[in-house]
Amino acid sequence: MASGPSRSRPHPHDPALCQAHRFAFCLGTALLVLAPAGALAVERAVGVPGLPMLLGDVLRMLAVCCLGLLTDRPVRRQGTVAALVLLLLPALFTAAHLHHLAGRLFVDDGDRPALAAYDAVLVLYPAWQLTALCRTVGRRARRAGAGAQRTGLCLLTAATAAGLVWTAWGLDDVRLALFTGRHTEGDDAVSVALGLLCTVLVTAGGSAAAWPALSHWWWCRRTYRALGPLWSALHRAFPETALPAGRGTLGGLVPHRLRFALYRRVIEIHDGLLLLRPRLRPAVPGDDAAHAAAAQIAAALRAPAPTSAPATGLPPGSLPLDTASGTDVAASQLAAASRAFARLGSGRSAEDEAYVTI
Repeated sequence: MASGPSRSRPHPHDPALCQAHRFAFCLGTALLVLAPAGALAVERAVGVPGLPMLLGDVLRMLAVCCLGLLTDRPVRRQGTVAALVLLLLPALFTAAHLHHLAGRLFVDDGDRPALAAYDAVLVLYPAWQLTALCRTVGRRARRAGAGAQRTGLCLLTAATAAGLVWTAWGLDDVRLALFTGRHTEGDDAVSVALGLLCTVLVTAGGSAAAWPALSHWWWCRRTYRALGPLWSALHRAFPETALPAGRGTLGGLVPHRLRFALYRRVIEIHDGLLLLRPRLRPAVPGDDAAHAAAAQIAAALRAPAPTSAPATGLPPGSLPLDTASGTDVAASQLAAASRAFARLGSGRSAEDEAYVTI
């Protein structure tokens, strides 16, 4: 019996997976800190305008640092730059002297360079890391063989490039800080669109390894349903071909149970066709394999059971199906014959009727 597609699972202590988990944790915590309700509560509790913004930005830079550790750059260099960034942000935040004005965060005219430098760090450090990550993932995509892994890496490269554009859009915050002294809160329409694009590309690239398994699951489900008409007809004619029922129901959403049910149905159909073989007649010339097999099976099911073995030199007919090429190939051929069999049952042409009455 052919086995399903092989699946390789990452080791739980894989360094790349650990960095991905740390990235998700830091970014998720940053989003919680920057949520309007939580930010307002923290700011009122400590009495420091913009403190939740600083905490959220520090967590975001830590998340970016985790992404940087996935690149080919030396770890010591990564740690040094990250430490400088984490020291610069609080220093520039303190130097900016943020205060509230009409519900927004502003700085005085003399403090605008400090706020602009703060926003510039939030743009330049992620851009530096994303550039290296884009090169690293791109090189791995070029080295990967054709298949789902390469597709996923190409999508992740595109996601990194889109993230670089998204980060560069933050230079507009630097401009606003210099010319208006206002700190931008929230994202504009362009940032939202770029963020959505990054999310879609990352999701598609990260799940690309599961596409073959998902495609095979969908094929198993469609093939199992397509075999229904042929299986039902043979089961009515030969109830003894039914294998012992397993425990529980089919559970069509569980891949290994669906695959087992499909292969079991193929075996039961093969057993029924073996019992039906003495009644088979030669196929009608010119018909495609699925149609010819369906017509032969329909005629054989209507023919009386033979009372004796066929005469010497006149062996029973055989179906124009190649069932020795693997279970999946056999299932596909039987599914095509089953579809043709269902069409014969719903409305036969004159040629089909003539063949069935042979």
